[in-house]
Amino acid sequence: MALVNQAKREINAKIVFFGPGGAGKATNLKHIFGKLKPEFRGFMKSMKVQGARMLFFDFTPPGDGNLHGFRVRIHVYTISGQVGDAAAWKMVLKGVDGIVFVADAGPKRLDANLESLDTLASYLQGYGQSLSLVPTVLQLNKSELSDPFELGEMERMLNPAGLPSFRASSQSGQGVLQTLLTLVKTVLSGLREKGLEGISAGDGLQGMVSMAAVASTPAPEPEIAPSAASFLRDSREADSPIEELPSQFPWNVAAETLGSEAREFETRSFEPRSFDSQVLQVEAPSAAREEELSLELAGAPQPAGPGLFRLPLTIRAGARSKSVLLTLTISLDDE
Repeated sequence: MALVNQAKREINAKIVFFGPGGAGKATNLKHIFGKLKPEFRGFMKSMKVQGARMLFFDFTPPGDGNLHGFRVRIHVYTISGQVGDAAAWKMVLKGVDGIVFVADAGPKRLDANLESLDTLASYLQGYGQSLSLVPTVLQLNKSELSDPFELGEMERMLNPAGLPSFRASSQSGQGVLQTLLTLVKTVLSGLREKGLEGISAGDGLQGMVSMAAVASTPAPEPEIAPSAASFLRDSREADSPIEELPSQFPWNVAAETLGSEAREFETRSFEPRSFDSQVLQVEAPSAAREEELSLELAGAPQPAGPGLFRLPLTIRAGARSKSVLLTLTISLDDE
């Protein structure tokens, strides 16, 4: 679910690379990160979540990346290796706007691919979504192997719905950028069609998948347009290190909507009140953060459905600040 940050005039969308352990998800992210110019992307970050290693970074797409006067920021996530705790993937997939399913073309990996695809469908179902509603691209990775599983058969087994698909090698980079840019284009198209009010309403990009892209054969790899190529860096530039984040944050990561600088908190019971001040003082959630926290209203309330409102807020702690989108469920029924 894309989130609107009124304070920064940004639309934040999330893309997740999903697939079986060892399929090359983290290698995909590292290759993409290494190809983007620093002025278009943030830092690559790593963090332990539920015992797994999560990698993520954000970037602004080239060319037509601005929508309705707002800058679009794409947040890319994956979890490296084999993940034993389902809670880690469920957390990362919450509010997802686009998915790259990375299939492993190894000769004995078909069952792992099928199991992972079923698991993905199950996780999405828990959020009321499906692969037919969330823009999804299939990547047949490790196609450079000397003895890969027959790729046509992989396509038939893993892609009955005819999702856009690419043969790729995350080690060499073949097909990696094409996979991402195809999905980004679909996500941006859905956001543009949805409109700012539709995005703010919190319906996400469900139902925005263009069926015109459905085909019985793998989609051809598109050429990278000059506008897109302009945000790719020279291969001779040095790689940036991955920033390792502490496994424990003052905020409960499991309660966050990952993939955006905005955090969405949900309140089930709320009595309407009038506020005399635009600054609300709150207790610091952890002793690790010594500065007193404050919340500032960053914009007007936004209707989000019957009885639902969203308040753009800014959390401040000393010189630091963080944008927050607070969802309120308001009931005027007498007790």
